[in-house]
Amino acid sequence: MEQLRSQWPQVAAEIVSSSHTLLLLDYDGTLMRIAPTPGQATLPGSTRSVLRALSHHPRITVAVISERPINELRRRVGVRNLIYIGNHGWEMWQVGRQTKVIVPRSFQETVAHIRSQLASVVADIPGVLVEDKGLSVSLHYRLVPTELERHLIGRFACEILPLVRSSELTVLYGRKVIELCPRLNWIKGHAALWLMKEIHRRSVLPIYIGDDHADGGAFGAPPDGITIRVGAHVGSKAHYYVRDVKDMIAFLRWMATTCST
Repeated sequence: MEQLRSQWPQVAAEIVSSSHTLLLLDYDGTLMRIAPTPGQATLPGSTRSVLRALSHHPRITVAVISERPINELRRRVGVRNLIYIGNHGWEMWQVGRQTKVIVPRSFQETVAHIRSQLASVVADIPGVLVEDKGLSVSLHYRLVPTELERHLIGRFACEILPLVRSSELTVLYGRKVIELCPRLNWIKGHAALWLMKEIHRRSVLPIYIGDDHADGGAFGAPPDGITIRVGAHVGSKAHYYVRDVKDMIAFLRWMATTCST
């Protein structure tokens, strides 16, 4: 993984010369900084303006892809002409059309059961947030005191992880969050590939930008594309990285300005 700036001339040339670009953007940690709680993750108005400019470009298709539920994602971003992919790729929305990856009822019942167990197990630990996302559940511990983090992880490993391993769910570890999801052969990367086929163009340059371990499958998915991670990380499958969200927004602003000429 190389710093985007070090390879900028060739990357910029590839983007400018492409006949059509599919821009896939993660939400938390990519379009905005990670917030203490999911509810505090508010998209800046200036970033929304950049997304709106990109969405009107005839040679660019923009999709925001996130672990968040689709309706919440749409509400928080608030740009009509984008494609939204929520809940790890299981929910998708385009203007006038909403689709879902079929999740069997048994998976949904298992998620509900383990969510209840999880809430009970961590109820006495200050700062914990159990987020119900319908098709999945998240354990956020960014606000947990540092001295209690090991205790929380240990309790999760002893009391919840065995339930997950014997169920139809899987575990994804992110930045101060643990995701419990249906064990389906469908992740962000699969959603990205599906979207490439849906564009129905002879040549498409996919660009995927994310910041977390949950983006790993998507970093490796687009063939002959550009993948960028927000923040350097040893072992990441991304081709390039930028230092922070500020640098990422500068890149998007460059695309909105340069690719329109």
